[in-house]
Amino acid sequence: MSSDESYNFVFKVVLIGESGVGKSNLLSRFTKNEFNHDSRTTIGVEFSTRTVQLDNFTIKAQIWDTAGLERYRAITSAWVFTKNRFSSFHKHNSMSNFDVSVSRYYRGAVGALLVYDISKHLTYESAERWLKELYDHADPHIVVMLVGNKRDLETLRTVPTEEARDFAEKRNLMFMETSALDSTNVEAAFNEVLTAIHKKVASREVTRGSISAVTITNPIGSSQSQEERKPCCNSS
Repeated sequence: MSSDESYNFVFKVVLIGESGVGKSNLLSRFTKNEFNHDSRTTIGVEFSTRTVQLDNFTIKAQIWDTAGLERYRAITSAWVFTKNRFSSFHKHNSMSNFDVSVSRYYRGAVGALLVYDISKHLTYESAERWLKELYDHADPHIVVMLVGNKRDLETLRTVPTEEARDFAEKRNLMFMETSALDSTNVEAAFNEVLTAIHKKVASREVTRGSISAVTITNPIGSSQSQEERKPCCNSS
């Protein structure tokens, strides 16, 4: 891990997927080399940073975790249903608050890790819905990797590797299986996404402005990891 004092680019990467798939631990493993066995569900947004070297450039990766986004979606949907029963509120108007929150989360993202749990097939089945939400709100040139986490639970696997790989290939996604617990492929997953983003910018496949990659010539000092976490309850 390199110093966080100077850098050429800032790349915002978001973690998306169902609750309990290990997004927060992937974040902490990559940015701090830590794993929390008593991980708690995050409400709101948390992000941490790490600086890496790619092709003689210094990249500051800003990793955002939406560990509470799926819970907020469920709460918002329930609130809308209640309002619709007892008032004249229209669902599409009420949902606009959620849409605004989602848009803010995805704004400026140049990469995404769509995470599922290899031992829980339902978390994999939701990948299509998460992809739609991502493409509805993010830059069309965003780099996306499908990540099968909890590879350490091989004996409990319900999602075959080849099934997930085929899903990713058909949708032009990168693919990798990881374990935040024992660190398997965590570095590789993030670094491959960051490398792919950098190649898009360097090759001018898209303009730096349209992909929201930020070139920094005078970075503002040393930036520490930032978190906005409110513990709620134990994640599954």
